[in-house]
Amino acid sequence: MNASLDPPMDGLDEMILGQLACLFDAVDPPPAGLADDVLFTLSLAALDAELATLADASALQLRTSAASPSDTVTFTSSALQLMVSATPDGDGLRIDGWITGGGLRVELIAGTTSWSATSDVNGRLVWHGVPHGAIRFLMHRDDEGSRTVLTPLIEL
Repeated sequence: MNASLDPPMDGLDEMILGQLACLFDAVDPPPAGLADDVLFTLSLAALDAELATLADASALQLRTSAASPSDTVTFTSSALQLMVSATPDGDGLRIDGWITGGGLRVELIAGTTSWSATSDVNGRLVWHGVPHGAIRFLMHRDDEGSRTVLTPLIEL
């Protein structure tokens, strides 16, 4: 006879664990935005990254009741510019990018997932199967003493 000491979970076990999860959510919930803050902190590589801005900030001042898609978004920093465009790609998106320089590594960060691409000699980049939602880019320069560049979040 070889009886298992740990029988499989049943409905009662799942109910108890569900109630425990609700209890902890009620008495000690994680702070709002904690996951985004942790990802942002990690992406800054110990606060040693330059923050890029949207190149056309005037477009942000427009207010409308309906969302209107943009063909391209351009980010700029003191040393780099990155332009990106999104098109449907199966269940996700294809992101085409162009950066000022060849051989630069750029990470596309969506939630907890990161995709890395290296620009070709013309500065072209491409990512496939990116899920819809908030994304940002982390640009790595190879110059000695240069800082990485991080873009703000955009919603695709």
